[in-house]
Amino acid sequence: MHNVRQKKFRSIRVKLFMQIGAIFLLTVLLLLALNRWYMPVIYAYNTRRNMQNIAEQIDTLDPSAAEFGARLSSFEKSEGLSIDLYAENGEQLYYGKDPLFVAGGKVTVTNRREYNDGSYFETQLFERQNAQFIVYVRTLKNGCTLEMYSKKSTVDDNANSAIWVTTVTSIAALCAALLAVYFYSKRFTKPLIEMRDVTKEMACTDFSRKCTAQTHDEIGELAGSINQLSDSLEATLADLSEKNRKLQSDIEHEQRVDKMRKDFIANVSHELKTPISIVQGYAEGAKLLAQADSGEKAGEYCDIIVSEAQKMNRLVLELLELSQYESGGMSVQAQAFDLYALVADYARANQLKFEENGIRFSFDMPKNCICFADRLKIQMVLNNYISNACAHAAGEKNVRLTAAILDDERCRVTVFNEGAHIEDEDLEKIWDSFYRADKSHSRKEGRYGLGLSIVSEIQKLHGQARGVRNTDGGVEFWFDIQRNAE
Repeated sequence: MHNVRQKKFRSIRVKLFMQIGAIFLLTVLLLLALNRWYMPVIYAYNTRRNMQNIAEQIDTLDPSAAEFGARLSSFEKSEGLSIDLYAENGEQLYYGKDPLFVAGGKVTVTNRREYNDGSYFETQLFERQNAQFIVYVRTLKNGCTLEMYSKKSTVDDNANSAIWVTTVTSIAALCAALLAVYFYSKRFTKPLIEMRDVTKEMACTDFSRKCTAQTHDEIGELAGSINQLSDSLEATLADLSEKNRKLQSDIEHEQRVDKMRKDFIANVSHELKTPISIVQGYAEGAKLLAQADSGEKAGEYCDIIVSEAQKMNRLVLELLELSQYESGGMSVQAQAFDLYALVADYARANQLKFEENGIRFSFDMPKNCICFADRLKIQMVLNNYISNACAHAAGEKNVRLTAAILDDERCRVTVFNEGAHIEDEDLEKIWDSFYRADKSHSRKEGRYGLGLSIVSEIQKLHGQARGVRNTDGGVEFWFDIQRNAE
């Protein structure tokens, strides 16, 4: 595999500052170079132009006029020149202010430039003074010869001064520009850096931070697009999370349903296997007894067959009823009824059954306790709770029903039976189908572990709670009933 070399990170702010700064620096360097190269040339050119203009003005003057010399002297003073004027016969009409030109010595002429009108420029080196002069010679209209001298060092000094001033101002301008670029790059890159940080947090599924850039340009549009993308991703991820949660819940539900189905089939098969075997065995025995003409014994066998068939019928009916509850095929027909009257009627109807089994049943509840629910289903809940309590009652076999008003909306009914506690690990399992916490009781009591499952489903239909708890001397089962119509 090829190793990918990690590129060195460079801040966009630094890059922008360096790039713009480099452009300004190159511009200033180019300007200084041009000044260095062309400033002396430009000053020399301007000096020649100025000398030509002065010569044209002098050409318009009358040499015989009284103010002629004063005018030439004023030109010398104002322009820093030295002027000599010669007549056609060589007589000197005006002598310049600078005595260097008459001091003698060797003169070297360079850079001579002639024009069509006979005038010319040349550079003269006076070796004795070690000085260079720009000399302009022109023949005037009156035939006189005009010579003007300007120190080349003065021109060069002026050019150098201009170069120095330009250099200083350029460096100052460069520093000011770099400072401005520094702050501009900070301001320009701030929203970009913020966008980078926001997108990094988005990559970590954190969408709480938003871009704050409000500029009306491409950066502002990009910030708005990132915020829209953040909101869209947040909503999409939230939707996906919710769907994933629901999917996981559905999978777990399906797994529970599948397990319940398997357990249900196994439990039903187990519960039906014994009575079917009994029915089959006693049916065969009754047949043999009938053939042997033993009618009395055959009748006993037939009674056993009928009893087992009734148990199987009751099991099937309970299974069908529980199946309707779990499949949503049952509905609540709510109505107002007196809970006290319902319990009193149940107690009277089952008084003989209680006495036959040694059960000491009692109830304590307020009279005229009006509730709003499905009366038949609440009666089934009471029957299942009380039947379960009677089956597990021990000692003096006390079974006690109480009711208390919790608030304006609910009434709680509690059924207590004296006896052993339910193991902690069984407290929630007893609501499952076919689960029996007390393994010591046999099937002859006709209990299959479906009663409490039916109670749980009835309470779900009513939207009310149910529960069980161990108390001193026994166990309490309870359920809530709605008091008033919504």
